Amino acid sequence: MSEKSEYPRCQSCEKGQLIPLSDFSNNSVPIRYKAWACTNKECRFFVVLRGGDVYYGTSTKESAR
Repeated sequence: MSEKSEYPRCQSCEKGQLIPLSDFSNNSVPIRYKAWACTNKECRFFVVLRGGDVYYGTSTKESAR
């Protein structure tokens, strides 16, 4: 049986899907789902976890808590 993953629709543009992105900590420990980004290149919406705070926006300079 194969499992199909469906990602949430982007609430910002309603065209793309939010896909999870992973990263590594300073100690090389994997962090699953550290960020979510819209697949629509024109939207560029993201949600990211940095130092325990949640940021969202469309570019790093515009991100808000």
